[in-house]
Amino acid sequence: MFFCCVFCGAGFGEERVETLTYAVYPYLPDTGYYQELIERRWAELEPDIRLVRAEWNCYHDGKPEGIDVVMYDAVMRDQLIADGWIRPISPEAVWESGDIFPSAIEGFTVGGERYGIPVFICGNFLIYDRNDEALSAAEHLTDLEGEAEILVVYSRDKSNRLQYALEVVADARGEGYPSMDGVSIDDCMALINRLAIDAHEHDKDERVALAYDSGTGRGYIGFSESMHLLENRMDTTWIKAVSFSNGKNIPRVYMDAAAVTAGTEGQRYQKCLELMNVMAEADVLTALSVQDGRP
Repeated sequence: MFFCCVFCGAGFGEERVETLTYAVYPYLPDTGYYQELIERRWAELEPDIRLVRAEWNCYHDGKPEGIDVVMYDAVMRDQLIADGWIRPISPEAVWESGDIFPSAIEGFTVGGERYGIPVFICGNFLIYDRNDEALSAAEHLTDLEGEAEILVVYSRDKSNRLQYALEVVADARGEGYPSMDGVSIDDCMALINRLAIDAHEHDKDERVALAYDSGTGRGYIGFSESMHLLENRMDTTWIKAVSFSNGKNIPRVYMDAAAVTAGTEGQRYQKCLELMNVMAEADVLTALSVQDGRP
């Protein structure tokens, strides 16, 4: 009788999960549509657990209080771990690990522990009018040395300048993550500054795509997801990776991951793992790339 009571009591000891609160990366082109896809898929798997949307910015919002699952930029990984705001997961918790680039997994692994599931991988691409012969033929930005003021580029932003300079050095040296010691940012930016349309060098990333879409320039440098903003020129626009120097293009990617917040335990933790996998599921991300029949 005593054993029966103890056993039954243990069954009621764990909190029943009725809701999960989650936040997606706030700089996606359409966060609402992404959340809609997540929630639609989640309802198929866990119809009795309601998802609650939250907002959280990994760069400046502080500790994600009251949020179970967050998305963060890989550049904030070490800071979030040091602050104790996210907790590791086991490799076995990832449903589609075979579909994830090994470099993406490595980017969220510290001390043998994995801090999240990579969701979005993006990089700097040349996005251009496919009818432009010079841009269509170019494999390196140096192939365009005879041109001037043809691309919309947010080239005067401090962080972008460093990012573009890193691309130049990486491609010139054939190194994915080269040292920038002794490198002149101004020298690296000389060609990009010449190719950039002066009137739009201070346009922020979203405005770059919109300026191109309005008819400015023959192309622009941006992340692939920015094409979601195109309306007028979408049908005549192509995208490709190019070398930022005269060397071979060394792909450099920027990654976001879904992670479970610290302090999440038991059944809630297990459901968070499930939600993270839904956020990174191939079918969800494929559906996100096409909306109303357009990429």
